[in-house]
Amino acid sequence: MNQAVSKKEAKIEKLMSILLTTLDEKLFFSSLDKFLKNEIACDHSKIYIVRDDNSAVLISNDGKKAKKSAKLDRGHGPAGHVIKTRRPYFSNSAQRDPLFASQKEEGIQCELIMPISHEGIVIATAHFQVKDSEIEYSMEDIKKLQEVLEQIKQPLSNMKMYLSAKHLNESLMKKIELKEKELANKGEGHAVSDSYLIEEKEIVGKSESMKEVLRVADKLSQIDVCFFVEGEKGVGKEMVARRIHCRSERKKRPFMSVDCSSLDELSLEKELFGHEIVDFNGIHVKNGVFEIANGGTVFLSNIEKLTIHLQSKICTMINEKAAYRVGAQKPFKSDVKIVAASNLELSEKVKSGDFREDLYFILNTMSIRVPSLRERVEDIETLATHFLNASRAQDEQKSLSPGAISALKTYNWPGNVRELQNIIERAFILSDGMIVEKNHISDHVVEFKAEPCESEDKEENITFGELTLDELEKRHICHTLERLGGNKTKTAKTLGITVKTLYNKLHSYGMIQAKEV
Repeated sequence: MNQAVSKKEAKIEKLMSILLTTLDEKLFFSSLDKFLKNEIACDHSKIYIVRDDNSAVLISNDGKKAKKSAKLDRGHGPAGHVIKTRRPYFSNSAQRDPLFASQKEEGIQCELIMPISHEGIVIATAHFQVKDSEIEYSMEDIKKLQEVLEQIKQPLSNMKMYLSAKHLNESLMKKIELKEKELANKGEGHAVSDSYLIEEKEIVGKSESMKEVLRVADKLSQIDVCFFVEGEKGVGKEMVARRIHCRSERKKRPFMSVDCSSLDELSLEKELFGHEIVDFNGIHVKNGVFEIANGGTVFLSNIEKLTIHLQSKICTMINEKAAYRVGAQKPFKSDVKIVAASNLELSEKVKSGDFREDLYFILNTMSIRVPSLRERVEDIETLATHFLNASRAQDEQKSLSPGAISALKTYNWPGNVRELQNIIERAFILSDGMIVEKNHISDHVVEFKAEPCESEDKEENITFGELTLDELEKRHICHTLERLGGNKTKTAKTLGITVKTLYNKLHSYGMIQAKEV
C-alpha cells in the first residue's frame, strides 16, 4: 500500500516539475492530459483551452499536442455547460443525453468532462470518452481527478496568470489596430464614420454547398468587379457581400446597404446620390450613399425595383466614376464596388425591357448563388444552436432536444435563415428550462408535412390519354411553367428547348403578347 502511494507521489512530483518549468500551453496541457488519462479509464482523452470569449480550442489529444485546432463555440454542448456552471459533468448514455445532441462523434457511449480551474476561473476542460465498452463513470472518477488538480494548484495559478496576460495583450493589439485604421482614414483626408466601417461576421454552415459559396466569395474578394448575389429571400445574401468586402482591399472603407424596394423613385435617388438645396443662406448639401461609400462597397438588394432612370444613372456612375446629386450642377467623384441582389431572374426583366441590358451585363460580370435552407439541411442544427445562444449571457444559454432538432430539419423553411432565427428566438422565450423541447417550436413548423408530388403527377398523366399531340405538348409546357413559378428560363432548360422557342410556343397559345416575343 505504502509502495503504491509512493509511486503516485513520485508521478505527481514529476508532473509538477514539468508544469512549473513551462508556460508553453501546448506542452503544459498535453503533459497534464497524458497524466490524467492514466488516472481514469477511457478510450480517448482531450483538453480544450478556454478563450476569453468562453469559446474553447482543442490543445491536447490523447496526451499529445493537437495538430488541428478544433474549436467549440461559446455555450456549445457539454463543454459549454461545464464552462458555464464550473462543475464536472458526465453521462453514461451520451447518445440519448440532450446536452450531447449537437455532438457529432459517432460511437461515444460515455463521456466525462472536468473543468480545470483556479480560483473559480475555468481555464480548460478535460474530456474523457468511452466507445463500446463496459466502462461507466461515477462520482468516484470525479473525486480522483479533483485530487490530482488539487495537488497542482501552483502550476495552474501560473498558467492562469499567463493566459490572462496573453488574452489582455491580444485585446489591446486589436484596439491598437482599429485606432491605427481610424488615423489612417483621417490621414487620407476622409473622416469615415465608424458606423459605416464593418467587421467580418462568421457565416455559420459546414455543408458542401456553403463551403462552395465561401470558396467563390473568397475568390471574388480578390477581384475588383461589380457582381450579383442570387438566392431566395432570407438566405443571407448581404452576409456574403459583407464577407467579400471585409476580405477585399476596400475593407478599410465603408460598406453600405440599400433596399431598392423601400423608397419611391425620388427618395431613392436622393438616398443613393444625395441632393443639394439652394436658398438665401447658400447651398445645403446632403451626401448620398455612393458619395459616403467612396472607395468602399454598396450592397443593393431588390435591384429589380430600380426605375429605368435610376438604372441609367447608376450605369453612368459605374462607367465614369462620377454622378450628380439631385439638384446639383457639378458632379461628385466616387469609386464604389456595387454588389447587387435580386430574388428574380433579371434576364427575364431584360427581355421585357424593364431592366437595362448594359447595366445587367456590367453587374453580371460574376455571380454567386446562396443556397436555400432546404438545400443545406445539414446546417440547420448548427444554425439553430448559434441563434439560440450567440447573444446570450453564459448563464442563460440553452440546448436543443433531439425532438426539436428533428422538427426543424423536416420543415421546408420558405423564409430560410431569417425565418429560422425568428423561430429560435421565440422558442428560447417559451422554454423555461435549459432544454428547448419540440413543443416550444412554432406549431406550423412541428405540424408541417411535405406534400406528395409523385402520386399527383401520375394521376395527372392518366388524363392525357385521349389528347392530341399538340394538346399534350401545351399541357406539359404549361404544367412545367407553373411548377417552376413562371420562370421561363428554367422552364426552357427543363424542357430542353431555347427560351426563344418557349416564347413562340406561349405566344401561339395566346398566353403572352407579340411584343414580349
